[in-house]
Amino acid sequence: MNAASAPRSGLGSEFDAFLFAPIGDDNNGLPLRIVSLLGRLDLDPWAEASILARLPTEAAAQKLTSLLAALPVASLKQAHLGTMATHLVALLPHQTALAGRSLGMLGTDSISHPRPVMRAIGFAIWLIWLLGLQVIMARRDAPPHADTTQLSAPLVAPSDRPAMAPTK
Repeated sequence: MNAASAPRSGLGSEFDAFLFAPIGDDNNGLPLRIVSLLGRLDLDPWAEASILARLPTEAAAQKLTSLLAALPVASLKQAHLGTMATHLVALLPHQTALAGRSLGMLGTDSISHPRPVMRAIGFAIWLIWLLGLQVIMARRDAPPHADTTQLSAPLVAPSDRPAMAPTK
C-alpha cells in the first residue's frame, strides 16, 4: 500500500512520518512500514495513528508494541519492540497540532475567497429578476380574456335565415 492509494479517512499528511517509517522486512524480504502493518491487521492506518497521537506517550508506545507483536514477522525481535515503538511514537504529531487540524477540518478554510461565491449569488439573483421581468411583460402584452360563451355560438346574419312559413 502506498501513500497515493491509501484511504485517508479525512486526515492529512501529519501522520505520514509515522505511518511510512520503516520497521523492518517482512518474511518475503519486502520493506515493512507501519502503514502496511496496520493494513495487514485490518485496521485503518490513519485512524489508528490519530488514536495513538491522542494517547499519552507511554500508553501509545504500549499499544504500538502490542500491534507490532501481533504480526508474525521474523525480523521484528520481541526484545526490541518496546524501544522501536517508543521511537515510532515520537514521530506522531503533538496533540496541539491535532487540535488545530481538527478546527481546519470543519470546512472554514474552504471558503477562503468569498468573492466568487458572492458573484454566483449575485448572478442567481439577477437571473431570477430577469425571469420575473419577462413574466410581467408577457402578462402585460397578452390580450384580455374574451367571453367564451359568446364565441361558442355560431354567428348567423338575420338575412341568411330561411323564412318561416306562417302556420295555419
